[in-house]
Amino acid sequence: MQRRHFIATSVLGLLAASSARADEWPSRAIRVIVPGGPGSPADVAIRAMQDVLARELGQSIVVENRAGGQGIIGVEATAKAAPDGYTIGMLTLQSAVTPALRAKTPFDLQRDFAAVAQLTTESPILLVRQSLGVKTLAELVALAKRQPGQLTLGSAGAGTPSHLGMALLQRAAGIELRHVPYRTIAAAVTDLSGGMVDVVLGGSSAAQQGLNGGRLVALAIAAPQRKKAFPDLPTLAEAGYPGVELRGWTGIVAPAGTPASVVTRLQTAFAAALAEPAVVSRIGTAGSEAGGVAGPAFGAFVAAEARRWRQVVVEEKITQD
Repeated sequence: MQRRHFIATSVLGLLAASSARADEWPSRAIRVIVPGGPGSPADVAIRAMQDVLARELGQSIVVENRAGGQGIIGVEATAKAAPDGYTIGMLTLQSAVTPALRAKTPFDLQRDFAAVAQLTTESPILLVRQSLGVKTLAELVALAKRQPGQLTLGSAGAGTPSHLGMALLQRAAGIELRHVPYRTIAAAVTDLSGGMVDVVLGGSSAAQQGLNGGRLVALAIAAPQRKKAFPDLPTLAEAGYPGVELRGWTGIVAPAGTPASVVTRLQTAFAAALAEPAVVSRIGTAGSEAGGVAGPAFGAFVAAEARRWRQVVVEEKITQD
């Protein structure tokens, strides 16, 4: 009886200590791992929120860029971090796509993370070089059908959202473009401006300079409705392809096993950041929209995205070049 009483007392003591530590969280800086380089949509989003998060949580927010491996390096680092709330990380659309391209990844999107919140969505723009001489998506499709496999498509690499999104559009339109992979979407847009490739599906921030300079023509935006920044630009649905969904996204997760109370505090802090007009404006200037689902709903969203893009990879027979 004394032994059982001692064990029970010890267990209760450990639980109480664990609860107390969770209640005291955070007592030091919080690290956020970004699976992309400086200036990437995920990087821009979290840096826009840094000050508000620091205010809400009472600790500094340290952003750590871990680019490489189509996002695997950064996502793996988050999955393997201690589940104490002091290291959290970001997922992006690429995070949901990459497992479909590899036989094995060092993380499981459902098993290894506690979903916190979606932060942004991004509506990419279908761009062509000005010298191609087309002004609408219908004209591009007609030209591609006259020259099958001749027009070139620049992307951020095989299996990236800019590649897979265009695979969906090509299938819907019944056209074939010759894929030219780049290391980044910015590099692809630069070569598009220079006339080195014909078509790119890119974020509005990457496209803005070329559009302003008259070297690029925007044909459509992959968004549910037109955007204030591009009021004359039709959506893909308006251009004749209502079933093609190409939107990107970013979100925050914690390592699996992070105390529920910590995850809840993180959700509250990120909700406060997403409600700040200055944060919303900065994210909007970079071409994304702030907000989205949170908690288990975000986890379900990530799972659905992974299933969807795995199907696209299989159906389009996409491999890494």
